[in-house]
Amino acid sequence: MKLVTKIKKFFINTIIIMLVTFVLFEILYRNSIIDFYKIETSHLNSETDLGKPSVDFLVFGDSFSATAKDINYIEKIKQAHPTVSIVNVSVPGIGIRQVNTFAKAKIKKHQPKAIIYQIYVGNDLTDVDHLWSLEKFSLVRNLYWETSDYFMSVSYLNHKASVFSPSVNNRTYTMATDIFKPDYYDLRTKRFLNFDRAYFTNTLLLKKPFKERYDAWLIYMKTFLETIPNDVPVYLVWIPHCAQVNDYYMGNLKALGATFDEKVTIQQADYPFFAQAKKDLKMYTNVTQLNPLKTFQANDKNDYRLYFANDPHINNKGNEVLSDFLQSEIPF
Repeated sequence: MKLVTKIKKFFINTIIIMLVTFVLFEILYRNSIIDFYKIETSHLNSETDLGKPSVDFLVFGDSFSATAKDINYIEKIKQAHPTVSIVNVSVPGIGIRQVNTFAKAKIKKHQPKAIIYQIYVGNDLTDVDHLWSLEKFSLVRNLYWETSDYFMSVSYLNHKASVFSPSVNNRTYTMATDIFKPDYYDLRTKRFLNFDRAYFTNTLLLKKPFKERYDAWLIYMKTFLETIPNDVPVYLVWIPHCAQVNDYYMGNLKALGATFDEKVTIQQADYPFFAQAKKDLKMYTNVTQLNPLKTFQANDKNDYRLYFANDPHINNKGNEVLSDFLQSEIPF
């Protein structure tokens, strides 16, 4: 009987300690008390730029801006302007909520003369509020997405743990071929389409339930912009989804089950997601909205694809086009 009591007490104490530890970790993460993404930042930047008391540009973004150095559009800009100091604090898999945990600290540390924030229309709204469906997703997937909506440190732990669990269908594999193959295509995109075949159309048009997600995203974006001094220029760079660029990518996604009932609207320059954000953020006079969609549409050809065949990210050519576009719009 005493043994049973001791075992019970041990498990109760262990659970309490784990809960307290988790709550403390969440507090540390939300307040960026330590630099949780120091390794990622070190990988993308030189020690010289990181050590400067003030830099010309500070870049926030996700995997589009944190891709490998040899194809990264930020790295191409650095090479074209070697006297311009640019610190890239982008992190794969994060969104505006996570950025807001460390933006203030990064701005204070690097004292940028200008800021670039990269937006990706394909999943930024679901980063704010993840999808949920007991019918479409596994119980574990639902629990993870729902928990990470309330405890942001969970997504951070998953980000770190993914390094130790490579998948046959990971990004390295899907990016290895220039030939579209449904079996090879990015798993995250397939999950979105499993949830809603019109996922991308509904996101870009801000239809329910994505309009509610947009409203939440807008609040987080305003929080980010309000941490920046008014005299610091901010450039919001909108990365288009590949289906907006031309029928080649749209056809590939249709082969995965996607539907696009309003093709003309989502492929126009002022598609609703972008147009609404431009309207809602116009009070920030230091903010410039940069939309490379038309440039992507003009440059993407049969023999010059800007996106990977089996992944919605831009390839080396896409990064080159984006780099040239930004250099024509931003005074580096």
